[in-house]
Amino acid sequence: MECQKEKFIDLPTVNANIIKEIPWAEEMRNVLEDGLSKTFLYWCQMVLNMGENEEVVKSWVSIFIKTYEETCCELVSDMERVQSNVLLKIEQLLKEFEQLCYTLQISMPVLGDTTQKLSLHQEQQELKKHINEYKKLIEVRRCEQKKLHEKQLELCNMLGKEPKILMDNPLPSPEKLEEFQQHIEKLEAEKYNRLEKFCTVKEELLEIVSELNVEPSSQFEKKVFSSDDSVFLVTDENMKQLDLLHKNLTRQQKNVKEEIVHLRNKIDDYWNLLDIDLKEREDFRQKHIGNSLDVLRALQKEIKRCEELKKANIKVFIDKLRNELKQLWENCHCSHTTRMQFGFFNSDCYNEDLLELHEVEITKWKKYYEENKELLALLEKHAGLWNKMVGLEENATGPNRYNNRGGQLLKEEKERNKLAKQIPQIEEMLYNLADKYKQHQNVSFTTEGISVLDYLSNLHEQRENAKKQKLSARKMQREQTLTPAKSALSLFPSTSHMNLRSGTPQSTTKRKHGTPMTNETKRLKVLSERKPQKGNNTPIPTIKITSISKRLSMERKKRINKIRRLSSKKEASHSNETFTADYGKFQNELSNKDGCRSTIIPSEVSACIPMSSRTLRCRTPTGTLIATPKPSGQKTPTNVRLRPRTPDANNKLSAAKPNIKLIF
Repeated sequence: MECQKEKFIDLPTVNANIIKEIPWAEEMRNVLEDGLSKTFLYWCQMVLNMGENEEVVKSWVSIFIKTYEETCCELVSDMERVQSNVLLKIEQLLKEFEQLCYTLQISMPVLGDTTQKLSLHQEQQELKKHINEYKKLIEVRRCEQKKLHEKQLELCNMLGKEPKILMDNPLPSPEKLEEFQQHIEKLEAEKYNRLEKFCTVKEELLEIVSELNVEPSSQFEKKVFSSDDSVFLVTDENMKQLDLLHKNLTRQQKNVKEEIVHLRNKIDDYWNLLDIDLKEREDFRQKHIGNSLDVLRALQKEIKRCEELKKANIKVFIDKLRNELKQLWENCHCSHTTRMQFGFFNSDCYNEDLLELHEVEITKWKKYYEENKELLALLEKHAGLWNKMVGLEENATGPNRYNNRGGQLLKEEKERNKLAKQIPQIEEMLYNLADKYKQHQNVSFTTEGISVLDYLSNLHEQRENAKKQKLSARKMQREQTLTPAKSALSLFPSTSHMNLRSGTPQSTTKRKHGTPMTNETKRLKVLSERKPQKGNNTPIPTIKITSISKRLSMERKKRINKIRRLSSKKEASHSNETFTADYGKFQNELSNKDGCRSTIIPSEVSACIPMSSRTLRCRTPTGTLIATPKPSGQKTPTNVRLRPRTPDANNKLSAAKPNIKLIF
């Protein structure tokens, strides 16, 4: 009882205002106060009616108070127990809520309104509400994380990579989850890139395998060439093996192609040496087309067969190789010394070793030719242009250079101008290529045993020497031709004068325009143009030059007849209609003018001139003109130039410039 009394007394004093305006509390208080008052008064009435002594009443009072206190204590204890249970639940909820916040990696929020304190029940309800929300959020995140893990695992299995682990508790933060999502996207992109690369490489490999005609042997190759692409996993290891396979097959394809090309060329050489029938060659080519391993084996077999035939005809092969080697030496501009360095060229010990030595030598010069192909080609081009230029120069100084050749002179002049530009350019290129060769090989490039510079210098020197020799030869020929004329004219007195009449002396010969003068004609012209000496009254003797005139006349006749024959042939090759129309028009115009015609025949001229006026005029060595009458019965020399008549001012035909093309 004392314990209950102490507990009852220890109960805290609570302000009555806490139940103010709380209906159920005020109602309960009213019920308890009314019931306790009635119970207490009714109990007191019964005690008083019984009239017991004071001690008995005190014991009854003690029992009543004790029972009341016990009842009150039990009620309070029950409520304390209920409150304790509620607090315990709230504590558990708080722990759970705290764990959920940790799992979600968020800070624990404040429950309720900060201005109003929540009751235990309200706090419990708020906790339950937040716990349910956080549990749903955790479930959603874990579901997303699981999907991402599964996707990552699939991609990693496909790519052969180690998966990235995400913590399940606590769950990754949104930032971490975003990074993980990006990681998966990268894996997916890498997967598609590898699949695309695999498809591309597979297509190339199928072409190579089809060309080589090979079958996959290993399990890996079978997976690669399988019709189901999903069988091949694009892992790191598989992609490395795929690259290695592609590299090996590509190298094998290249080697097979090169080997096939080499064998085909070698077979062609063997066929040429063996004189294999063309039909047999074509049948073999048509039967073995492509670059497969079967073709390679067939070519190797053919090589072996040709080598066996070659052994049986080794002398014939060596002779053909020697002819080929000669041609290579010519193409490479090899000197005699260089050719003699190959001492086996004239060996008569025909065996495999000699054949192999010739093949090695041919291979060596073929390589040399290919390496210096541009330089050798320029040398050949320069030689062709140089010979062409020398030929044009010879034509330009030839005796028939002024003959009518249909505009050939103009063409040759244009060609010379063109060559004068091209040859220096080619020589400059040759100098540059020769310098490059010397820088790379540390030796000078030679043609026929001399350097390019010396070779070109020799060509120019030979050209200049040839020009000088031609000039010297002409000079000697001119001196030899003028020697008879000098001996004939030495008979004339040096003091004689030929001043028969004043005026410009005329040439003693009539020369066609464009026809070169002979040496004697030039000599006479020089003598006729010499001035007479002043103060010399020596009598002028008569000079007979009939023999010289006759000879010049005969030469002129022959030359004119030859030119007329050539001109007639050339004119006959042209269109007769155009020539006839042009000449007919010209003849009609002349027919309308009296006393005019296109050509004067020498015989008609001599018939029109009186015999008394037919005199020969010549000039003595002193420069004096003399005239000798022509003896009767003597023919007029055809090479004597007639004195031209003074043109009549009233005659339009004689005053006009002639536009007629002479036919001789």
